[in-house]
Amino acid sequence: MASHGLKSWVDKLKSNSLPVLGSVVGELNKITGSEDSDVNQLAEVILRDPNLTSHVLKVANSVQYNYTNAKINTVSRAIVHIGLKGVRAICISSLVMESLLKDKPKARVLELIAQGFHGAVQARNLLEKMDHESSEEVFIGALLFNLGEMAFWSLEDIDENNQDLVSESPKVRRDAMEKILGTSFKAITRELAKEWKLGDTLEQALYPRSDASEKVKAVVTGERLSRAALYGWESRQLKKVLQEVAEYTGMSMEDALKRVKEGGDQAAEVALSYGVPEACPLIPNSLEDYINDKPEKASRALKGDSALQLSILRDLSSATNEGIDVNTMFQMVLEGMHRGIGLERVCIAFVKGHKLVAKYVLGEGTEHWRSGYAFDVGPYSDNIFVETLEKGGARWYTQDYADKNKHMYPSDVITVVGKFPCFTHAIDIDGRKVAIFYADRWNLGGKLSDTQFDSFKHFATQAQISLNLLSRRTQERRGKSFY
Repeated sequence: MASHGLKSWVDKLKSNSLPVLGSVVGELNKITGSEDSDVNQLAEVILRDPNLTSHVLKVANSVQYNYTNAKINTVSRAIVHIGLKGVRAICISSLVMESLLKDKPKARVLELIAQGFHGAVQARNLLEKMDHESSEEVFIGALLFNLGEMAFWSLEDIDENNQDLVSESPKVRRDAMEKILGTSFKAITRELAKEWKLGDTLEQALYPRSDASEKVKAVVTGERLSRAALYGWESRQLKKVLQEVAEYTGMSMEDALKRVKEGGDQAAEVALSYGVPEACPLIPNSLEDYINDKPEKASRALKGDSALQLSILRDLSSATNEGIDVNTMFQMVLEGMHRGIGLERVCIAFVKGHKLVAKYVLGEGTEHWRSGYAFDVGPYSDNIFVETLEKGGARWYTQDYADKNKHMYPSDVITVVGKFPCFTHAIDIDGRKVAIFYADRWNLGGKLSDTQFDSFKHFATQAQISLNLLSRRTQERRGKSFY
């Protein structure tokens, strides 16, 4: 991190983070900016790069562009169908994503990419009816609004743990940028935008004037929506920007909120079409109820039932003495955690080699866990599950912990379970840590409590007692362990 000052950082990011971008973007700009340009010239540039060709065709066939479902098989047809500027936007977006996501992307890079896709779709939706011709320029402007910061965090020698650079306090953040960078992320983005001619809209949106164009206003509002939505659809931050959206579009607050939430869903689809599935869980979706529907939202949060907890614990103890099979035992424990304690998402995952793999899951939002819940817990890994296995027993990971220890939530963990307050408990059988219980309340409106943590520990401890007892019986009968 010897670089200091605007020019040093721009040169470093161009050569290390985004080396391929400059020459290709230059060609794209030359072709799409000329009145004499044709489909074949642009197609030739795209077809020289097999990855870019594949990306263009994939996006061209997505719901975003292909409303007829008639498959587009050639780049030439994609250009005719979408237009020169539209395909240029796809190419630039794809090249940036490919550069930033090489190897194993950092969590902060994924967060910014998710925010970029969300802001880009919101901005395009705001402008589309008023100025359809400029919608792709606005999309690029919002997607790359944080290009300088994305490129910075993608550098290998950058320490992800510098909390001041991601502080929610503008002053703390500004001071950290001045100390570490000698400039600002916005200034770096503007210089990159100038060098690669990414458009006046992006340059002006970074430092908007009072007489800003509608395109610039759309980019600024889209980017602000992407940040405000991270606080929740009911947050005061979102309401403030939503008021501006309502004024901008002439919609009521209710209709504006509905459209903005739909934009979140669209953004996840767009990220998927661009080959960035890791960003999808980081984009706020419309599953939460509208701001004015608080009673309905509250009803979605589970309520614990102490009588049911006690009943299941008694059944579990009796069933263990009667020789219950392991599968039934796990299902009983998960049901007790889910229905009895009121924990929305629960899971038990087993250690297999250096992997932690889910076997039993329960609750809304766990549908994909059986295929996706497989985390590295080897000697060179670092995440909340590794820590749970190393320290043993029960752990409560709070939101404050997550904010201060982002390295404990690598991209593979965020992609599958997100980054919510949660309980974990390592299961030790015959001196070996063989499994972990995981439980959280997801985004359904409930908060974890001390009472729930005590109950969670009680169920996990009872499960461990049952497993050890069943293991000893199995070894006595078969001469080996069951797990």
